[in-house]
Amino acid sequence: MKKYITLGLIMMLVIVSSVNAISSFNNKELYEIKNYEQKSSTFTNTVFAEETTATWCLNCPMAAEALYNIYESGNYSFYYVALVDDMNTLAKKRNCEYSFGIINVYSFPTVYLDGGFNHIIGRGNNVEETESEYRALIEEATQRTPSKTITMESSVNWDDNAKLTCTVTITNQGNSLYLGKIRSYVTEIESRWIDYSGNPYHFGFLDYALNKFIILNPGESKTLTGIFDGTSDHGGQTYSDITPDNIMVISAISNCVPHYRLGYQGKYTQRYFAFYVDQTTAATPI
Repeated sequence: MKKYITLGLIMMLVIVSSVNAISSFNNKELYEIKNYEQKSSTFTNTVFAEETTATWCLNCPMAAEALYNIYESGNYSFYYVALVDDMNTLAKKRNCEYSFGIINVYSFPTVYLDGGFNHIIGRGNNVEETESEYRALIEEATQRTPSKTITMESSVNWDDNAKLTCTVTITNQGNSLYLGKIRSYVTEIESRWIDYSGNPYHFGFLDYALNKFIILNPGESKTLTGIFDGTSDHGGQTYSDITPDNIMVISAISNCVPHYRLGYQGKYTQRYFAFYVDQTTAATPI
């Protein structure tokens, strides 16, 4: 009997969080092109974006250029990865996790910020409009306060022969138990994959150095180490030609509390469970 009561309470919490997520998401007009005006407030959160894309996608180059322009501007504490669906089966798998893991992504490009705190399907009429819309959503994400106080540091050592070691130290600064999932995305700063316009992607995802659940007691700190060997199999591909000057490892830790999200763009309806990112950091090989 106690087991069923506990299960019922958990389901009630999920439903409540889902209803709140639906309500807040539907009240946002995320898909209207907005004129962006940078606010003077202090940003409190490093934002992480996942760009779902494909080399055959006609609309994706504008999204890719807009994201890279924002990253290069240095206006935000901001990192992103390009999940090139048709070139990397591991990227495709991650994309599908944003559609309950059972069907493909609804539309390319779609950009998810902080694990689905907000997302946007499609692009604007040009690069400038697309960048403006992305900036508005990134700024919204920078203002949010993560539900748990997590700090994280990372480093990457180059071990020669296309091998690197990623070390991540995660600390729970809060007063309650923390259950999360750490993903350390190994990316090529200038990707080997070319978009529809003939330009290389940036921060093209290859594979994870770390991809595992973690439990932290209040005040507890853990150090995790993962090895990426480019000569090994990575979803049917090898990357023995990677070089240390073209690698960045972006680590993001997501809270395991689900939030049911909805969004619309024309005929597309996006439904998924979001697991919000609580902390992000990045490192290049030493």
